[in-house]
Amino acid sequence: MRLIQPHIPLKEKMFFVEHLSVMLRAGIPLDRALSTLAEQTTHKGFRRILQSILETVSKGETLSSGLARFQSIFGGFFVNMIQAGEYSGKLEEGLKRLYVQMKKDYELRSKVTSALTYPAFVIIAMIGIGSAIMFFVVPKLIPLFEGFGAELPLATRILIGISRFLSQYALFVALSAIAGIITAVKLIRGPLRRPWHSLLLHIPIMSGLIKRVNIARFSRTLSTLLSTDILVVDALTITSKILGNEHYKSAVAQAAQNIKQGIPIATALKAYPSLFPPTLHTMVQVGEESGTLVDLLNEVAEFYEESVDDTTKSISSIIEPALIILLGGAVGGIALAILMPMYSLMDQI
Repeated sequence: MRLIQPHIPLKEKMFFVEHLSVMLRAGIPLDRALSTLAEQTTHKGFRRILQSILETVSKGETLSSGLARFQSIFGGFFVNMIQAGEYSGKLEEGLKRLYVQMKKDYELRSKVTSALTYPAFVIIAMIGIGSAIMFFVVPKLIPLFEGFGAELPLATRILIGISRFLSQYALFVALSAIAGIITAVKLIRGPLRRPWHSLLLHIPIMSGLIKRVNIARFSRTLSTLLSTDILVVDALTITSKILGNEHYKSAVAQAAQNIKQGIPIATALKAYPSLFPPTLHTMVQVGEESGTLVDLLNEVAEFYEESVDDTTKSISSIIEPALIILLGGAVGGIALAILMPMYSLMDQI
């Protein structure tokens, strides 16, 4: 019977890797460690997966074989790191490196998510407040405005028109908005994914953040993979699959194919100057020539991870006042449209 493969939070997988590494270093057998971790996790879906992996290991197969059955959940990078650790006889060390990589990736995602959470909250709040005013406040004022017996200002008439339209077609508007959002998400995740990612790479500020995130993840992942017995071509292929932007994915995947023809990594990356800056080419080239590629990629990853942190702070400092102005302008515009007829009436008295 095929197991349903649910979404497993990154924190659950980090907890698994960290504690499995500790237990193996303490001399606890692999099957017992897996059994303990399966009992300890509070995520029911992850518990079923760990129990399935335990059954595979109990039959004499490797841990990587059990994980490979759930590659859609753990990812190729995860499985290959475990497999490399098993082949080299250094599974505990492989788990430790895997945990460091996952932790860095989690921190990177958290920084980006934190930078975007506040703007999203403010925009949703603004839409909610505006809708509440249109549904509950403006309809009660319409009889008062019509009782003035004079032509209302343009802003007030627009406000009343929007309020009446939303009141009469509220369900249609809500369903259309939901359908539009769902359709947009499906298109962005499907046929429009590459054009959308291309657009993001040309938006000021956002493009810089996306490039830094992808370069940091590329450098960190490739460094981690090359520190094991994984071949360079395989390391680049695996790295390409975990990058978020489609253009970076295809560029790294193509670089892996070019390396098969004897082209150095630095030269393969130079074919994409808009994605990989000259400093990265130089660092990779020096690393290849001196045999210190793993160390230099680590330094590149740390530099860009710090740069992402600085960029997210800058974005927050820029977006926050802009959103306050936008929110204030929207509320002020509605208030002005409501008050203008009253001031007009006072001028006529």
